[in-house]
Amino acid sequence: MIVLDPTQDSLVSSRAGAPRLDTLDGKTLGLWNNAKINAAKFVEMIGEELAKDFSFEIVRGVYNPGRLMEPDEWGEIDRCDAVVLVNGDCGACSTSGIANAIELEKRGIPAMLVVTPPFIDAVKATVEMRGMPDIQWALVDHPIARLDEETLRTRAVEAARQFHDIVLQPVAAASQAA
Repeated sequence: MIVLDPTQDSLVSSRAGAPRLDTLDGKTLGLWNNAKINAAKFVEMIGEELAKDFSFEIVRGVYNPGRLMEPDEWGEIDRCDAVVLVNGDCGACSTSGIANAIELEKRGIPAMLVVTPPFIDAVKATVEMRGMPDIQWALVDHPIARLDEETLRTRAVEAARQFHDIVLQPVAAASQAA
């Protein structure tokens, strides 16, 4: 039996995430949730907020809240140019969520998990252990599960704002790279 210490160095070599997008216009956005309370509604609201700035197709799905998804369980995920992953309030959901986001990044799909403050340490430990310490996630206030629609919308606006910084390549950087 191997016991992992989340404070030790990563057991796998570090790797970069997927290339960032220059825009979401004309792309396909994946909206995945873990079927916990308010998760589906929350991810839809994030999609609605992003649709105020971009025109894109949506592919929807549900991911397992307690484990890493198998490659064949994602359905149409490979059609997506970027993916937003949303949990209900749960530590195990946050760690499996970031592990799944890392796997999507390894597949070449930029991914953004939405996390709340109580679970930051668990997410940080997971990214270190999985060899992608530079992956970013969106941070919104806790909780998600018991919110009314108006407060949930406020959280969705904040998550959508962070999507721009996490998934999209800044315009200045994109023009300098060309």
